[in-house]
Amino acid sequence: MKHWSKALLVMALSIMGFVVQSCEETPPVVPPVVETKTSVDLNFSALWNGQPLTFLSGWFEQPSPQKEYIQFFNFGMIVSKLRLVKEDGTEVMLGDGYQWIDFKKQRTKFNYEVPAGKYKAVRFMLGMDSAINHGDPNQWGAEHPLNGNLTGMHWGWAGGYIFQAIDGNYKDSMTDKYTKGMSFHTATMPMVRNFEVPVGGSMGSAMFEVKEKMATAVQFNYHVNKFYQGIEMKKNSVSHSEGLKEKALMQKVLDNLTTYSAFEIPAP
Repeated sequence: MKHWSKALLVMALSIMGFVVQSCEETPPVVPPVVETKTSVDLNFSALWNGQPLTFLSGWFEQPSPQKEYIQFFNFGMIVSKLRLVKEDGTEVMLGDGYQWIDFKKQRTKFNYEVPAGKYKAVRFMLGMDSAINHGDPNQWGAEHPLNGNLTGMHWGWAGGYIFQAIDGNYKDSMTDKYTKGMSFHTATMPMVRNFEVPVGGSMGSAMFEVKEKMATAVQFNYHVNKFYQGIEMKKNSVSHSEGLKEKALMQKVLDNLTTYSAFEIPAP
């Protein structure tokens, strides 16, 4: 019995020695140091009367002379010269200035490295310069916002980009089971628009601050109902920015974006 006890004791000590040796040989795990860059997280949201826009689920009431109801299944836009305006009025370009935003695909949040400081507005162009608009879309990398294969927003046959594409359905009442198509495609150089969106609304009295080695969240709201202000779908449900009637309609809804302050950056 003593012989077995000694054997078991030796075995236990051997195992303990192996465990101790293994622990000594394994270096401690040191978590990597992740340094946050000085940046902004620009987050775009599409809203209808303050509520998030949904796709192929639910209807939104259009305040036309006779009530109509709209349903969305596509909503994307391409902007250029996207930049922040500092407190002193100087500008900071975000990336190379181009961005493709797709609300249905939830491609709406973008991170950009920027200098620390206080900023009072966002400026951008809906559309792009003529040389880019009529240039070769295949010159851009596979993940670039101007790559037509990525976005699906380039009219090869028309020789230019779609700056904004909104598609969906509408109907006259909630009880009407028959729907009609709705399509607003902003394109061609006469429809290019420049916007400045002040932080905190039209008074432009607010600012957000980007601090060193921090990512600052910036909310950018697009109130889509204001785009359709005064539009009766029964009479004006399609514009591809070509032809006299469709051009006039597109100019009307684009003017609405400025007249009714459709873009908003809430005060922090």
